[in-house]
Amino acid sequence: MGQVIYKIKDYSKDFLLKHKFKYSSYLSEYGDDVYTYKFPLIYSIKIPVIECEISVSAVTGVVNLNIYKAGTKELYPPYYDKEYGNYKNILKLIDTKINRKLKELGIKKYEYDINIRLVKSSI
Repeated sequence: MGQVIYKIKDYSKDFLLKHKFKYSSYLSEYGDDVYTYKFPLIYSIKIPVIECEISVSAVTGVVNLNIYKAGTKELYPPYYDKEYGNYKNILKLIDTKINRKLKELGIKKYEYDINIRLVKSSI
């Protein structure tokens, strides 16, 4: 089983603010400022119902992705438990939109094997 890590190429405060990231006092710790960016993924009657939050460490450039029900901090269960339900089409749409945004922001996906050796880089 491998591990996936996302890293952003330019994680300077100027770059993050230019791309509409906002400082998150909730996620930041002493010595590590974290900036977040939210964008809608799925709409229902022109109202976002599912959104993605990208959080970036301004010290390491490590990126975290979370998929929420819009306007809440409640994770969107079908994205995290893909084994059950009939969500294949919506999950494919979500992944496409996320990958497009990651590419736009210069965020790369790295996959490591169990021994933490780089296996593959994508996006």
